[in-house]
Order: sequence, then C-alpha cells, then structure tokens
Amino acid sequence: MVYTKHKTIGKLSHLGSATSYVENALKTVVEKSESSHLDNIFPYIMNDDKTLSKQLVSGYKIIDVYNAEEEFLTTKEIAAKQKGTNYELNPETGELVFQRSSLEKNNAVLGHHLIQSFSPEDHLTPEEVHEIGRKTVLELTGGEYEFVIATHVDKGHLHNHIIFNSTNLVTGNAFRWQKNTKRTFEKISDKIAEKAGAKIIVKSPRQTHQKYTLWQTQNIYKSKIKQRLDHLLQFSSDIEDFKTKAAALNLEVDFSGKWATYKLLDEPQIKNTRGRSLQKSDPEKYNLDKIIDTLKDNVDQNISVDDVVSSYEEKVETVKNDFDYQLILEPWQIDQVTDRGIYVKVDFGISQSGQIFVPGFKIDQLENGGASLYIKQSDYFYFMNEKKADKNRYLTGASLVKQMSLYNGTIPIRKEMVISTIDEMMKAINFLADHGVTSGAQVDNAVDKLKNAVQEAQDKLSELDDKIIELNLTVKKIATGDIAENSPEGITIDLIQSEIQSNQTSRKLLDKKLNSTLKEFEYLNEVVATKRKVENKEGPKLHF
Repeated sequence: MVYTKHKTIGKLSHLGSATSYVENALKTVVEKSESSHLDNIFPYIMNDDKTLSKQLVSGYKIIDVYNAEEEFLTTKEIAAKQKGTNYELNPETGELVFQRSSLEKNNAVLGHHLIQSFSPEDHLTPEEVHEIGRKTVLELTGGEYEFVIATHVDKGHLHNHIIFNSTNLVTGNAFRWQKNTKRTFEKISDKIAEKAGAKIIVKSPRQTHQKYTLWQTQNIYKSKIKQRLDHLLQFSSDIEDFKTKAAALNLEVDFSGKWATYKLLDEPQIKNTRGRSLQKSDPEKYNLDKIIDTLKDNVDQNISVDDVVSSYEEKVETVKNDFDYQLILEPWQIDQVTDRGIYVKVDFGISQSGQIFVPGFKIDQLENGGASLYIKQSDYFYFMNEKKADKNRYLTGASLVKQMSLYNGTIPIRKEMVISTIDEMMKAINFLADHGVTSGAQVDNAVDKLKNAVQEAQDKLSELDDKIIELNLTVKKIATGDIAENSPEGITIDLIQSEIQSNQTSRKLLDKKLNSTLKEFEYLNEVVATKRKVENKEGPKLHF
C-alpha cells in the first residue's frame, strides 16, 4: 500500500536540512545483493566499502547528490540573473548585486519534498521502491526539474524521500503546486506503484479530502438524497412510517423549519440540504405537506422496513452496474491489467497521449487479450498525460467513449436509456404485487410510467430501423459508385458496416427487453387474477 505526503520548502536553511536528511547514509544503506539491471540505471552513490554496501540515493540533472543544495541554488541564481530579478543595491559600491537571501522573499517556495511510504505486504525490494519514486517524480515534473531521491530502510517500511527544485531547468519559472497537484501526484504514484506490484489504497468518501473528491460535491449528495426520498415516497404508508424508513436508509429528516432539510448519515455531508433545492420544477415535492399528501395514496401498504431497505440496496446496485455504452478494446489499447482493473492507453492527438484507469467492475476480459467496457455517460475517469502532468484531467464517460472509438476505429454499442426505465418500473410493480398492493394510485402511477416507457421503446425501435436502412443504402451507393469511398467526410464501407452492426445490436437488445417485459406483465396479471379468485376478491386488472 502506498501513502503519499507533500511539503513545501520555503527557507534556505530548510532546503539544506532537507537535502541532508534525504541523503542520510544511516537511513539509506542496505546490504549489497547480487548485481541487477538497476545498477546500470541508477547512479548509486557508493560508500567507502563499495563491495559490501551501497546507498540508495540518486539524482536527476544533478552532478553530485551530496552537493544538491548548492546545485539547486545555482539553478535559481542562473534563472534570476537571466530574468534580472532578486538584485539588491550594494550601499558600499553602489552596484546591483545578486543576493541569495532574496530568494526567500514573498513566501517563495524553494523546493518540494515528496514522501512515498510502502507497506511490507507489498514485498518490494528497496531498488524497486527507488525506481517507483524516480518514475513518479519524472512524470509529475515532466523531467524539467532537478531532484534528489533516497529510499530509506531505517523503519519497518520502505519509503522514498524526494526533493525537487521549484525552478524549471528550461523556462526558469517556478513549479506551480496547485490544489489539484496533490491528487495528480497520488494518481501517478498509484499507477506506477500498482504496475510494480504494490497494493493501492482504495479511498472511501470518508478517507478523502472534500476538495479532491467528486462524490463529496453537493450535487452528488442531492442526487443520493433524492434517490432515497423517491424510494420512501413509493413505499411508505404515512409520515411516521416515512420517518422510520428514512432513518433505516441513513437519511436524517428535519421538518422543523419552513423547508424540510435532509442529510446523508453514511456520507461525510457537513451541511443539510434543503428539500426545495432537490426538484426545481416542483420545490414543494419534498416538503412536509406535499409528502403527507403524496403518502395518502399508499395507505393500504404494509411493507416492512427491512424489505424497503433491501429493495433500495438492490436498486442502488442495479444503477451502479448499469451502463449506457459497451465498447470493445483491442489488446494493444491495454497497457496493464491489475487486481483492481486495467490501465488503458488513450490518445487525444499530438502531445496528448496518456492513460486512464478503468475499475474491474466495468470490464469483461476477452479471450484475445482485449476487454469489453461498460460505461455510463455520467462516469468520470482520470486521464494521466505521461509527459505533461499539468494536463491531467477528468473525462466523462461520454467523452471517453467518443475518444476511444476514434482511437481504435470501432463504433460503441449504445444501450438505450429506456431499457433502464422499463426495468425500474417492472421491479416497482413486482415489488408492490409481492406485498399485496395491486391497485390504487401508486400502482396506476407505476403502470403509466411503464406504458410511456414501452411507447418510447417502440418509437426507438422504429428510429433504429430507419437508421439501419439508411446506412445500408449508403453502403449500396458506395458499392455502385454513387458515393466515393474515403471521401472528405471520411466515409468508408468498413466504418459504415461497423455502425450498422452497432445499431443492429442496440436494436436486438431493446427488442428483447420490450418483448420480455410485455410477457412478464401479462404473467403478473395472471398471477394477480388467480390470487384474487382464490381469495374471492374482485379488482381491476393491470393493463396497458
């Protein structure tokens, strides 16, 4: 497991003490083992007894690691003189002279101290840990900053200390450590360490700083609160039942003010969320009076708290595993497979190549070494530019699918969103029926939504049919010479046939779901009718 830390160095005295600490021989000496290829990669600093031990200290663009402080300052002095900065008037001579002490002015950052700590459970050698550190800082800085790295073995775990100069060797400008740079450092460190065999800490929302996590934004909280409230409105019989089940779903409810407020108890939410902010088109929907009015349609319900919690957890899991696109990756697009998932090569054009990490639950490995990706439009992936870490950024699932399909020339299979709506409505109707609720406003509402979804699916099938016919006509025109292949629009028969196949697969999935839903609905009607007959009850039939 890899832990990372960052500290800034703002004083000349601190810079000197930091480099001395990093180079401390007592911490970095290890017994010399058999010679390896690493001996040829790193300019190891050997101690007096060169045949028995060596020190895991190396530098980048540094002549002598034990004189790193002076070399750092010389680089800064060269940059300052080129820019004409940090000069002071010598009162004795009347001349402008460069003063190193001026480098400390205006809270300047002289260098950055990075720490990587590894668990003994990773079973990495000091040399491997050293290599991980070098690769990490090189990618973070783009190879344009001097640094010294030492791997310490004085504690129960191996850890790297890295000091890099804040002055760019090319431009003379200062390295800008911004609010997202720590996250960039962590992502690069995780990627390189995981490929070397280290375990990676998967951070939960409680372990991650609020500014750096996507799921801790208020929009994500609102979405989760709304999802739980909608579930409660559907399966609560009255306001007291609503409150009891809300507590079971870890949702704190406060109706004491003018506006209802809500708070997720299983998330690191700090401020309560007002109900009026959850539904702009209907601000009153999640306020007390409107909730009481909505629950009047559920008076005949008798659904237990455990059943509501269980159905909600199942719904969350279904949403998590749902997808909008299925995309096939060729083996050459996969950089490395790890226990957590895969690192995928992505190319956005000139100087924009890098990698993203895709977690395992979004992947099916293929026999040819490739993979099938299942991605939502709203998913987020972290793109790591291998040469310019300041270009690292988040990509939405939609952007990733578009780029990956351009990269390997395949058309993604789109799962029509209406399929998820149909699934959700059928589960709701079945859940109500299982608990004896087969009539009333609540059932009517679910059936109406299902009817609308079925109509949407039928319209979409017609749209896909028209699209497939149009694409086949285009292929025929190319074959007969009416349209030139490889025209300026980039039309090729292979590309069109790939799109036809993608649309045919989407159509097949949608048609299969539509037919199975209609059959399931009719079967449910038969079960309800039989049950009523046995119980000598009468009631309306569920119907479209």
